[in-house]
Amino acid sequence: MIVNDQNQWQRQCAALAVICALAQLLVAPYLAIFGGHPNFCLIFAIVVSLTGKGSAALVMAFFAGIFFDLTATTPVGLMAFELTVVAFVLGFEERDRILEEPVIAYRDGCIAAIAAEAVFQLALAMVGQGGPFADVVFLRWLPAAFLDCLALVPFVFALSRPKADGLSLGVTGRTSNKGRRLKL
Repeated sequence: MIVNDQNQWQRQCAALAVICALAQLLVAPYLAIFGGHPNFCLIFAIVVSLTGKGSAALVMAFFAGIFFDLTATTPVGLMAFELTVVAFVLGFEERDRILEEPVIAYRDGCIAAIAAEAVFQLALAMVGQGGPFADVVFLRWLPAAFLDCLALVPFVFALSRPKADGLSLGVTGRTSNKGRRLKL
């Protein structure tokens, strides 16, 4: 029996928001390569905008950016603006790209993460928080973009599988050699 759950997307977004907020506060400050840290608010905005709810993704990305700006030592509004633009660019099709084509969705998410990190680091350099250009590019932007792309993998993997009962990691059962479905 197939049940159409209208509130599944809201529950997934709420769980994803809590996971990303906790990861941003508890994991991101300690997970670094050189001076680059992963931005889980950016990951949240990318994933929500790729799931196909355009206008809701814009609002959630804006509030994720405000959350980042208030918990970091950056100018308030900079990341909120960037995440809103990222959500607009990625979510304009309003279809679930992660479920339909996860590899292309991951590629687009990585491109958006690289571009957003570049704009963010260059904006910080322009307001005097960046330092020398080589430091901004090689010690902050590239490592942060790499960590963002690496952190995006489990989120895309978890949401790329059709599921009937909440967040699963794609494990729904195995098929034996005779084609029968085995329950796990």
